[in-house]
Amino acid sequence: MKVLMVDDEELTREGLRMSIPWESLGISQIFMAEDGEEGLRMALELKPDIILADVRMPRMDGITMAFEIRKTLRQCRFIFISGYCDKEYLKSAIQLSAVNYIEKPIEPSEVVDALKKSILQLEEEKRRQAMEEEYRAHFCGVLEEIPEEDLVPVSWQSSMHMADKIEHYIQDNFQDINLSLTQLADHFDLTKQYMCWLFKKEKNETINQCIIRTRLKWAKEYMRRNPFVKIKNVAAKAGFADSSYFIKIYKKYEQMTPADYLRECNENSQERE
Repeated sequence: MKVLMVDDEELTREGLRMSIPWESLGISQIFMAEDGEEGLRMALELKPDIILADVRMPRMDGITMAFEIRKTLRQCRFIFISGYCDKEYLKSAIQLSAVNYIEKPIEPSEVVDALKKSILQLEEEKRRQAMEEEYRAHFCGVLEEIPEEDLVPVSWQSSMHMADKIEHYIQDNFQDINLSLTQLADHFDLTKQYMCWLFKKEKNETINQCIIRTRLKWAKEYMRRNPFVKIKNVAAKAGFADSSYFIKIYKKYEQMTPADYLRECNENSQERE
């Protein structure tokens, strides 16, 4: 990973170079520029991952430099340093999605925290790009059958976090008999195709399998605690619209019927008494 430091004060540049544990952060190359114009030229040539820049510099200020760099290096992360608390600069930093805005005198720990945050964002972006390429390749053979707007989601999000969110939503709403792929896709603003592919990739099971597994787990525990309950009531409480379907699915996954399990629970309860 490459970092470019742009600051007109040599003491600041050298101080940061000496005080930051670059290698332990995974940063192998550090470059320095004395002002915004030199920083712009070096950035376009070297394509750094992170730019640590002073805001106020001769010839070209850090914000102007960053806007020019952003035109070409879309994924580059910016960390701004300034000796002035200037609201206009802060507004510009927000527009550039700056990772942090650090005021002088500089605390090395603040810089380290900002660098760590930048690295996490960059790693997530690389993962997102890899996911997009894999997703496109996965559906390469059926591109003619899938509209372009449905092929790639409008916004790519962390796949692991999104899969976790989907799973948690299922755990919280499994008793809803209307829970479906369409409902989930609408709730998370994802295409069904992408959502199903992402979930299977991250969780090694389909969304429907997760819904069934969650419902059956709850049903089994509910019957264990209530051995005299009616099966149709268990099915309804577990989110199954049809008790016959519940019996069929339960037998498929548990290798016994709900009635057999209730009988077993009754026998165990009598033995304990």
